[in-house]
Amino acid sequence: MSGPFWHLFTDGRKMQDIYLSDEMFELAETLLAVSCCKYPKVKVITFELMSNHMHLIASGPRTDCIALFDDFKQRQQRVFKKAGIIVDWDSFEADIIPIDSLKALRNEIVYTNRNAYVANPGHTPSNYPWGGGYAYFCPLIKHIETIEFDKLTYDRKRQIAHCRDIDNLSRLRVKDGMGVIVTSFCDISLGERMFQDARSYFNALTRNAEAFSLIAERLKDTIFLTDEELFNTSVKYAEANFGTKTVTMLSPEQKIQLAKELHFRYKATNQQIRRLLRMDIHILNEMFP
Repeated sequence: MSGPFWHLFTDGRKMQDIYLSDEMFELAETLLAVSCCKYPKVKVITFELMSNHMHLIASGPRTDCIALFDDFKQRQQRVFKKAGIIVDWDSFEADIIPIDSLKALRNEIVYTNRNAYVANPGHTPSNYPWGGGYAYFCPLIKHIETIEFDKLTYDRKRQIAHCRDIDNLSRLRVKDGMGVIVTSFCDISLGERMFQDARSYFNALTRNAEAFSLIAERLKDTIFLTDEELFNTSVKYAEANFGTKTVTMLSPEQKIQLAKELHFRYKATNQQIRRLLRMDIHILNEMFP
């Protein structure tokens, strides 16, 4: 009833690193918040800003979702240039794909909220600050001290929003003096209602390897499972195909078969396969150059 839903994303393989510090991430998140306010027909239910790409799950007209991204890109171009930060924005282009079922929507939300967790061992889906994931089923977020945007001075509003047109930004709430809190522009409650409860959401974060592989293939993502998740997948494959749970004790031929499964189906890197199966990295580099 709240649809149509979309997964909008950019390709990090084509883009240089954009956000090189916490300050740049926070600036980008604030600019995204301003763009969200400018397109009220779009409801963003989660997103994740990564160093060289982004994911955004939203509902609303397709044209408005694309216009929101274009507005976000233009704001970044202008603000970064003014700050003397040189970025080639030509490759920062968005693709958008429809989400046509509740099951798919749940998987896309979880996939997005996992993005930084998979890429960086220092993060979990609930502590990465530059996305909507940390706000999901987190009652503590209501206790973060914020101030209404409208209560700020005119100059302060323009300083935070980095624009002259500060109309329609009244729903934003500011934390830590500058940053915008995610719940003021991202409809977290709508995303939460797509799950039966907090426990079902939490279980989905680590138990959907098959669904994640399909999403990653569609989005052309290269890494979407952690070493621990790949290990569990390897054990299941070895037990089903070779009758053993000890993957390191497989024969060379069996290891090669499993390595191909991990590489082609689950996008495991050569180093991940080396660690999991204790294979020679030179052999893996020849198999998967």
